[in-house]
Amino acid sequence: MKLYIITGIILLAGCKKYLEEEPKKQASIQTVAQLEALVDNAPIFYEEADITSVYSTDDNEITKDLYKKNPGAFTIDNMQYYVFSVDGLIGAAADALWNAEFKKIFTANLILANIDNVTGDQATRDRVRADAYFIRAYSYWVLVNHYCAPYLEANMNSMGLPIKNSIDYTGSLKRATLKETYDFILENIAEAKKTAYDDVDPRRAWRISQKAIAAFMSRYYLFTGDYDKSIEEANKALATTTAKLVDYKTLIPGRATTYANPAVTLNYNELNDWVAAKFLYWTEFYYTRYIYNGSQWFIPSAALLASYDQANDLRYKNLMMPNGGRRFSVVEPATFRYTMFSDGRNAPTGPTVAEVLLNKAEALARKNEAGPAMDAVNMLRLKRMSTYIALTAADKNDAIKKVLEERRREMPFAMRWYDIRRLSVNDHPADDIAVTRDFFNVSITGIDVNTPKTYTLDSKRYLLPINGVEIDASKGQLTQNPY
Repeated sequence: MKLYIITGIILLAGCKKYLEEEPKKQASIQTVAQLEALVDNAPIFYEEADITSVYSTDDNEITKDLYKKNPGAFTIDNMQYYVFSVDGLIGAAADALWNAEFKKIFTANLILANIDNVTGDQATRDRVRADAYFIRAYSYWVLVNHYCAPYLEANMNSMGLPIKNSIDYTGSLKRATLKETYDFILENIAEAKKTAYDDVDPRRAWRISQKAIAAFMSRYYLFTGDYDKSIEEANKALATTTAKLVDYKTLIPGRATTYANPAVTLNYNELNDWVAAKFLYWTEFYYTRYIYNGSQWFIPSAALLASYDQANDLRYKNLMMPNGGRRFSVVEPATFRYTMFSDGRNAPTGPTVAEVLLNKAEALARKNEAGPAMDAVNMLRLKRMSTYIALTAADKNDAIKKVLEERRREMPFAMRWYDIRRLSVNDHPADDIAVTRDFFNVSITGIDVNTPKTYTLDSKRYLLPINGVEIDASKGQLTQNPY
């Protein structure tokens, strides 16, 4: 695989420099190949440091016993996310997720600012233009689902995001409304739809196609409550001939790692050993995007583990590693680790065939079509179970419950934060998710293991606070979320 790194074109370390500093003279952009290389640049594929998805949901659990015996295994910065801190995040040195996604937005803006002025054939120019619009739309989707109120008619006039559609460093940093932010996402999707490419390119699944856009829009409409459109877009996406479900029964053993005192062997499957040259080509992708966890430790909660059929579910057997904490010298208590790609660094967040089936299933269930909803879920389960056991549903409520349980099993960590937010504001109270922590007192400066404290994720903290460095750099233009 050839990953292009174009030095001299993107020199910005993150959103802060992009927003507050006048750009320095950059290398001349002369050809469409240079802009195409930006689309193929590896950082585009990752949601860097989405610590919220790793630490802030009920998929994650750090027990008091685990922390007390292994305090060095956790950073104070990550624990701020674990207990839903506001002050600790406002006061942090930087916000890596905010910076990384705005850097992608700057990359898209850089492409769009130059695409009509470079040499190269028109077909390549049109494709790169469509890619840039989708990159921008997707990053705004990530940001709006972290820093803004959940999608709800009553929230449409609340604060959205600064709309950055140029490389002009003097542009306004004032937050648009939530409606204006979602409208901007749809405007970019409309431009991306002009791509001439219908289906996923298996050699470069990070390039946009009509099927990839349909897959994303099945997610978009599910989240915004338009179930008919979600089903329509899911059906378009599922007509793909290149993106395919992987049968987990075909996974082969990977490397085994043995530890002493006490002796234990961790038997990984092949996915754990996959590096970028393989996992970027995961055949289930419509569009390549990963959550990146540099600590390599997704710690599954007891509730998440209990949600699996542990005798038959190959997601449990292959991806939930007992004694996985030994990877980080954690002996007691014995702790599971969720590990999918690259030794637990990466988990898919881009639209996949599995997700689209679940989007369709949930939309059908909410339309009181329990049978077809279960049919969609069971298409996925057929590829995930050692002994196939079909799900059935007695009625609408049972179908919704079972689809959401399957969704959690299929996409732990990666999509749980998004689901917690959206389910809190829909018209079905039975699917609300409560997240509590029985832990210790956590402050900006440290953790007091002598003071137990219970934390509850409330609706105000569904919105990540904007980092104080960004607020200060904006010179009064950026407004903090209300807490």
